[in-house]
Amino acid sequence: MVAIDAPLSLPKGLCCLEESCPCQPRGEVKGRSCERELAKLGIPCYFTTKKSIIKAMVYRGIRLKSELESMGGEVIEVYPYASKVRLFGKRLPPKSKLAGLAFLKQHISHLLPSITPYIDGFNHDMCDAAIATYTAFLHSQGKTELCGEAEEGAICLPFLDRMAYAV
Repeated sequence: MVAIDAPLSLPKGLCCLEESCPCQPRGEVKGRSCERELAKLGIPCYFTTKKSIIKAMVYRGIRLKSELESMGGEVIEVYPYASKVRLFGKRLPPKSKLAGLAFLKQHISHLLPSITPYIDGFNHDMCDAAIATYTAFLHSQGKTELCGEAEEGAICLPFLDRMAYAV
């Protein structure tokens, strides 16, 4: 199983994210349903649109998913920030600040004790990778839910019940 922290699909109706292409999203909605659901939950994210600032990341994620699935891998889309909100609550210190990084390292060490000896060397990207990996582990244990629609692309989120994460 591979967890990818990037959009792995396009909104319904779009064949690409190029503004010069005539393809249009279905309806008058912005982004994918999973992104709209996250927004309703109070979890901000980048919406996948033709004006997105993360086009290259979207294309790379879609390509990686296709390549990994062609090799027989199971690929899930994760959003580490949303996973952190589900795992640690909404009052998260910014990961770019020292206090926020310390918070993440402490909580990740609790979730993944086997990486504790290495946690001091983690930057915020490594912390996000650890959270993505933990979300994939939870998914393999049946302790996640999908946000969005399977046919358009869904983001895998840990259950809101934090008691479900006892390893």
